[in-house]
Amino acid sequence: MTEMPVAAPNASASDTIRTTGILHFTIGVRDHLAAAKFYSQLLGCKHMRSNERYSFMQCGNSYFVLARMPHHVNPNGPREDAHHHAFMVEPQEFDRALAILNARGIEVIKYSDKGHQTFPGRHAYFHDPDGNCIEIIDLYK
Repeated sequence: MTEMPVAAPNASASDTIRTTGILHFTIGVRDHLAAAKFYSQLLGCKHMRSNERYSFMQCGNSYFVLARMPHHVNPNGPREDAHHHAFMVEPQEFDRALAILNARGIEVIKYSDKGHQTFPGRHAYFHDPDGNCIEIIDLYK
């Protein structure tokens, strides 16, 4: 195991770490290889590579990891959307995305285009095969 470097002597318990962004987030799934195929084929994400436990994905200039979790528990109930991961689409792609979901038999569990103060836009939510809630958003700019 690698030793942790000693904190700078001028740091205090009330200081804040100055992060510069998010490199990736992780989505727990039962089968990371099948999930990589789903996210690639449905959302157009790039499957960078996989190992025995993880599939590394790219979406635009952002990244996420699909982690194989044999005892995966759905983070939401059947039609819930509170715990979700949002993927942005261009305005002209949003309606096409809804048509694709419909053609594939994927139920949109929620649609909204009003009342979003922080991230205004058109929002559609659906579940992946592992029950993770996915949002597509046409973010108004």
